[in-house]
Amino acid sequence: MASELQTTPDVGAAGVAPAASAALLADVIDVLLPGDESWPSARIVGVQAFVAVRLLEERGKAAFPKLMSALLAAGGPFDGLDETARVEVVKKFEQRETELFGWLRDAAYVAYYENPFVAEVINTKGHRYELRPHVKGYPLPRFDPARHTPRHGRGRYTPTEQVRPVDTSKLDLGSDRTVRWGLDR
Repeated sequence: MASELQTTPDVGAAGVAPAASAALLADVIDVLLPGDESWPSARIVGVQAFVAVRLLEERGKAAFPKLMSALLAAGGPFDGLDETARVEVVKKFEQRETELFGWLRDAAYVAYYENPFVAEVINTKGHRYELRPHVKGYPLPRFDPARHTPRHGRGRYTPTEQVRPVDTSKLDLGSDRTVRWGLDR
C-alpha cells in the first residue's frame, strides 16, 4: 500500500489512490469493530463501503479528501503497524478531528449493526434481532394489568375503556411555536 500512496496518475482523495483510500478507511473501521471468533470484523462484512457512501451522501464530495488527509496526518496508513500502533493512530485522529471521528464511529456502528451477517450472529446468541423491525415488528405478549401495571409510583395505568379525549380547545395549537414543534408533521 505504501507504493499506492505515492503520486500516481490514478490518485483520488487527498492525493491517495482509490484502493489505498479504501484500505485506509477499512483499517480505521476495523480498529473500531475488530471482530473476534464469534463476531465478524467490520472489514469482513464490508462496513467501509457503506460508510463511504454515507459520507458522500451526508457530507458531500469534499468530505472524503478531508477524511483521508486527517487519517494520514494522524499516522495512517496502517501497513506494518501492530494493533497497539493502529489504536494510537485512531486515538490521534479522534483527538485532532473530534467531530469527524464521532461521525465516522457512529456511521460505522450503524452500518455494522445493519449488516445481515451481524444480525445473524445476534440471533444465534439468543437475542431476537430484526434488521427491519418496522415491517413485522417484534411480538409482544398481551398486556396483563396485574403483571405490567407500573409499580414504581411514576405514571399510572388507565384501562382502555376509561380513556377519554382530552379537551384541547383552550390550547393555542395554531401558534407559530406549535407549528414549528411538529403540529404540521
